[in-house]
Amino acid sequence: MYRQFYGLTGHSFTKDIPVSKLFMSRDLKEFMSRMEYLKTIRGIALVFGESGAGKTTALRSFVDSLNPQQYSPVYLPLASVTVIDFYRHLAVGLGLLPRFRKVDIYHQIQQHISNQSSQHGQIPVIIVDEAHHLRHELLHELQMIMNFHMDSKNLAILVLAGTPSIVPMVKIRIHDSFLQRVVVHHEFTGLEPDEAAPYFESMLRAAGAVAPIFTPDAIAAIYQLSHGMPRLVNQIASKCLLVGYTHEARAIDPKIVQEAVSDSLRISVGP
Repeated sequence: MYRQFYGLTGHSFTKDIPVSKLFMSRDLKEFMSRMEYLKTIRGIALVFGESGAGKTTALRSFVDSLNPQQYSPVYLPLASVTVIDFYRHLAVGLGLLPRFRKVDIYHQIQQHISNQSSQHGQIPVIIVDEAHHLRHELLHELQMIMNFHMDSKNLAILVLAGTPSIVPMVKIRIHDSFLQRVVVHHEFTGLEPDEAAPYFESMLRAAGAVAPIFTPDAIAAIYQLSHGMPRLVNQIASKCLLVGYTHEARAIDPKIVQEAVSDSLRISVGP
């Protein structure tokens, strides 16, 4: 609809943008740098940030960077399940047919990870998204899964990703042992103010734009309204393009931004 009007050849401000076209913010660069370090030492990583800060997109970028000959990623978005259900999901993700009892699945998973390392030279990368919903007993089980050869070796990588509420959760005394095993952490804070304009340029260029569409003041207004959270930036920007199209406005200015946000608020709160 508005793509032709603005000269776009693809969808702009979408979450499924190819990894190769992602905007490399300082947040994402720092995360990827820490993940590279994690790949060398293995073990547990804790990454967190507010909803919409870019965690899942960053994890997608990390997984895409992994050599499939060396790493076998398993993505688990089901953090609010029971221990036995989690074990089953993990076993299936690793390509196993889960056994019946929890203790049997535990040994099955550990044996598989050990075999992958010793026989195939592959390192499982287990990513648990929405980890702030994890039950306390699951944190203990995850620690046990990552315990190899009397805790003398790291044969796998475990990444827990969630909102900042995961931090006080892992800091309570019963999880001291788990916290001591976290070798990498990263907090997602969103875009910095000076990254807003390059972010818009990058996202629009990825969608085929050859000229600016948003005015500098419009970009500044969207950044302020979204607090630099990429998901909110994308939502507001997409709405702006729709509103701008209805007004046949070639340039998106603060007035259109305000109308787009007002329309969104009316939809969210109802009549």
